[in-house]
Amino acid sequence: MRKVVKDLNNIPASLVSKEAIDSLQNIIDTKDNSLIKSDIYRGKYLKTDGSKGDEVVEKLAEIYHGKCAYCEERTLIYIEHYRPKGNVQGSRHGGYYWLCYEWSNLLPACHECNKIGGSKGTQFPVSNKHLTHADCLTNNQKINPVKVKAAYLNSKEAPFLLHPEIDEPKEFLAFEIDANKNGVSIIGIDGIGGRGDKAIGICNLNRQPLLLNRLDYINNYVNTEIKKIFAKLSKGSISKEMFREEMKELFQKLDSHKTDEKRTFTLLRWFVMESADNFHKLAISNLPRNEQEVALAFFKAYKNGTL
Repeated sequence: MRKVVKDLNNIPASLVSKEAIDSLQNIIDTKDNSLIKSDIYRGKYLKTDGSKGDEVVEKLAEIYHGKCAYCEERTLIYIEHYRPKGNVQGSRHGGYYWLCYEWSNLLPACHECNKIGGSKGTQFPVSNKHLTHADCLTNNQKINPVKVKAAYLNSKEAPFLLHPEIDEPKEFLAFEIDANKNGVSIIGIDGIGGRGDKAIGICNLNRQPLLLNRLDYINNYVNTEIKKIFAKLSKGSISKEMFREEMKELFQKLDSHKTDEKRTFTLLRWFVMESADNFHKLAISNLPRNEQEVALAFFKAYKNGTL
């Protein structure tokens, strides 16, 4: 999960159309979430060539670069309601039906992060209480523009699930090599049972494919590249000066990757390059001891600008 900037004033037309407004009023009047129209929150429209498109899906795919808001893997985009539009698992809350077309409540998610049973589904635990539609009314307005925004609601409910457009994931999440060395685990760093831990559990962010795919990044884009440079030095195909330059170029490339939002696992990429300790534990701990020491020394020199 990474911090994402979404322009909440640049709302897809389908979400503010007359059809959407009329539909929302009907849903609120009846409190019937079965009346929610996926064509509206997906943004169905007819393209000039006669084919059909999904405006909201397309806009979220552009903003999130085709990645899941939670696990950061590239995915077929499914519209995820951060606050469930239906019933909320484990509570008597009837669901946030009045937020069904709210732009700040719509995120792109993969099937695995959002499926019912084992992942988010309709889970939405909070520290305070789940707000109802009545809690968000002002002067008998059916919808208050401020009180339906995710940032306002989060300030009142204190949800455990991180919202990538509101929260800074770096403050809650970190990474480590799995205890069995079968992958890279994501861990919470804001205390046991804190938002980091809860978010990981809610979306099942340590499922086996994710552990392995994160490890593949470490192995294929970091560890293997370092091994190649050491192998060239060992074979005498590069000089010590060239070795230094190649290590520097690799670190520069890894630094550029951590800010490239189009890449998968940008939080992991940032974490690996954030400190010498992170780099050592995740990227080079399986190298021979002498190579670990050399690579770590070069990394520290790169970080302090002396490489």
